[in-house]
Amino acid sequence: MLSLSDPQATNLKLSGGKGANLAKLVSAGLPVPDGFCVTTAVYEELVDEEITTMIDDLEAIDPIDTERLRERATELRDTIRVKEFPEDVRAAIEVQLEPGVSYVARSSATAEDLPTASFAGQHSTVLDVSSLENVTDAVLECMASLFTDRAVSYRARNEIAHEEVSVCVVVQEMIDADASGVLFTADPLTGKRTVASIDASTGLGEAVVSGTVTAENVRVDRESGEILEYRAGVSGDDGSDLFGANEPTVDIETGDVPDAEDDRVLTNEQVTTLVAYGEGIERSFGFPQDIEWSIADGQFWMLQTRPITTLSPLPEPRPDDGALHVYYSWNHRQGMTEAMPPLVADYWSRTMDVLFDRFGSDPETGLSSATAGGMVYIDITPLLQSDRLASYLLEGLEDFDRQAIAPLEEIRKRRGDELAQTSVLRGTSLTQTLSSVGKLAPVVGQTLGSILQGMVDRSYEEVPHRARQWADATAEEMIREIRSGDSAADRLQIALEKNDEFSWEAMEWALKLWNVYFYRATLRRLCPNTDDELEALERGLRENVTTTMMIELGDVTDIARDNPDVEQAFEGSHDLEEIREVAGGEEFTAAFENFLDGYGFRAPAEIEFSRRRYHEDPSPLLGTVRAKLETGEPGDHRTHVERLETEAERAITRLERQASGERFGSIRRRLVRPFALRYRSYLSMREVTKYALSQLLDETRRQVLAAGEKLEREGRLEDVNDVWLYDFDELLSELTNPDTPIDVDLDARRAEQFHHQQLRAPRVITSEGEIPRGGIVSDVDTDGFVGIPTASGVAQGQARVIEEPSDATLETEEILVAPHTDPGWTPLFLNAAGLVTNNGGKMTHGSIVAREYGIPSVVVAGATEQIETGQRIRVDGNRGIVELLDD
Repeated sequence: MLSLSDPQATNLKLSGGKGANLAKLVSAGLPVPDGFCVTTAVYEELVDEEITTMIDDLEAIDPIDTERLRERATELRDTIRVKEFPEDVRAAIEVQLEPGVSYVARSSATAEDLPTASFAGQHSTVLDVSSLENVTDAVLECMASLFTDRAVSYRARNEIAHEEVSVCVVVQEMIDADASGVLFTADPLTGKRTVASIDASTGLGEAVVSGTVTAENVRVDRESGEILEYRAGVSGDDGSDLFGANEPTVDIETGDVPDAEDDRVLTNEQVTTLVAYGEGIERSFGFPQDIEWSIADGQFWMLQTRPITTLSPLPEPRPDDGALHVYYSWNHRQGMTEAMPPLVADYWSRTMDVLFDRFGSDPETGLSSATAGGMVYIDITPLLQSDRLASYLLEGLEDFDRQAIAPLEEIRKRRGDELAQTSVLRGTSLTQTLSSVGKLAPVVGQTLGSILQGMVDRSYEEVPHRARQWADATAEEMIREIRSGDSAADRLQIALEKNDEFSWEAMEWALKLWNVYFYRATLRRLCPNTDDELEALERGLRENVTTTMMIELGDVTDIARDNPDVEQAFEGSHDLEEIREVAGGEEFTAAFENFLDGYGFRAPAEIEFSRRRYHEDPSPLLGTVRAKLETGEPGDHRTHVERLETEAERAITRLERQASGERFGSIRRRLVRPFALRYRSYLSMREVTKYALSQLLDETRRQVLAAGEKLEREGRLEDVNDVWLYDFDELLSELTNPDTPIDVDLDARRAEQFHHQQLRAPRVITSEGEIPRGGIVSDVDTDGFVGIPTASGVAQGQARVIEEPSDATLETEEILVAPHTDPGWTPLFLNAAGLVTNNGGKMTHGSIVAREYGIPSVVVAGATEQIETGQRIRVDGNRGIVELLDD
């Protein structure tokens, strides 16, 4: 046994998460009920060979087999409950008990109440026990609760081995509380770190924690101490108001709080005292805290504390000016919303800062990058504080990430006067300003020059071909330079430099895309109200590198179809070597490997280059071939593109007819075709910079893994994939200074990375952690999901929800429902009848490919959570809705 006041009780391995946290509160001088820990050593002594075998059996069960997990967990709990403690343990517990005192027993597992896993409510608490027999039974019940169904499921979901977890039981004097509740030192709804939130009700706190009552809620500004909002609670039993009928609810803007403190659970003074306790506890632990408390005879007691694990991390580095900063997710702009490992996030953060610097942005007050939760964010405060720059930003997001507009508009409207006063360009002197503008002038000049050149270039049809030649040649040269490095550290350093170089060099080709906006705007003026025709022009672009990839994979599929033994082999295997052995297998595998030579550097979510490329794992491509063999027809991928090209030609004819009817019709008509053809040509090159970048990222990945293999061989890494847990400076230091290893806790980073993957990263967040929500306003009358239309048309079919395409296939006429897509998802489009994504806009990859391939597309926030595989849905890309259909 360990008293909570014993310094050893702060040891997580002995006292578990809850016990160690309580012991830390005691050591900090905070009011905690007296108690002791029945340590993990007692549990481990209790776990005999029988229980060990049962835990091993539990570990071997597939996490998705919930029925077997439930059965085995029930057996484990029943077995532990009937165990008996040795006499010395019983005697040690009895010594701690005071006659006539009631106690509460709380389970305290070694994997709970941690910054990356709370396990809130997963284990048992037993109230009001006094005799030795009752206390020991309660301790056994708490130990057995290590294997509640919810705890077993939580560990499986968080990849925590059952055999690695132990449990302590904290036994404390039970407080006869007048009132109890929970204090969050950060607002759990908005994420705002400067607002504390208190739930309070009369009596014991179990009703608040379990949700059987709706408690009084108080929201407090932590900086000023002002009560921002007061809401009365409602009993969960009869619905009656706890504090009087029709108690008013405060308006958060006015801050009005009822004067009758006698009708409230907590007085203003008690609220202030409780928030002060919370401030001290948060400082002690370094994280926002979820604190259970009670009050008896005017004395506050802290019953337990745990980190609030659902909060999105704050962007780092933090601003030091004390003002409000607003961050926009670069990942959402790229359509890649999964958390990245530290090295990849560091790579892109560096890239952004170098780019901003080249544009003359002030590193202190201008645009800059930050990272949070494995995501890269851009501090866009300098843009938001200017009405003109904000309008440009929001207008630009219309096509790329419309979902970001509402939260940005909301935060500007509600808190615009709190925004940090910043400057986009470097310096304030005339000389410095002119220097910054001078860097931008060539960019503006190139943009205008590109548009003028496009208008007179008679070889505009060659633009996509020239762009791809540039991409291949540039990537080849940069890869050759990276490989010329003398050491692993040199090659990594060159890879970083080449990415910076490429980002600037690619700008020239990216600027040519302004031709797209110019021609689209011009065609709209020449032919008003012809959006359908303009969308038809965006389809069937066979020279687009992504469309070309789809066509070539379709050709490979037709080779398999022409060889019956190969087609039959696909029915039972995706293994390329097995397919090679059958008649016609050599022809197919040669064609497939040739395809990999051209596109093997690509991958789903390819900017996240810790993920395997197609040349490392071709199974997604083979899965697409199999699905196409089952339902497709020979050559249908080419006839589909040809049909879209025909529709584009007909659209041009309709545009010419429309132009003829407008003022100066004959002149307008003559301009339509050359502008429309140029529009299609420049649209065809829009994926080319990412195509080149993907080759560079593939090589960077190779060099990172080579460095990891070197460190693994030298015994400085347990697993080569742990190399992704470093940032670049740390990795380079490890490679260049082997005798002075850096102080990095890779286990903690691995757990943190897994935790980040469980969070839903916000697209907009403030420096205070607030996540403005906004919302999409729509006048569409529907029972379905309202979203953003990004590709016209209507399709219905069975939904296929795919979170990770590396091991997924899509059957013909199924509707792909995904968090986002990028070129690595392209093979799935061969079979898709429609597309629904959580994130994106009209000009993001999935929407572009959907339009090019002639399928409807809609962006619906949370689509992958609201739609289930197998449901029949209708995707209406004209109105921007997704409807669930009856079976």
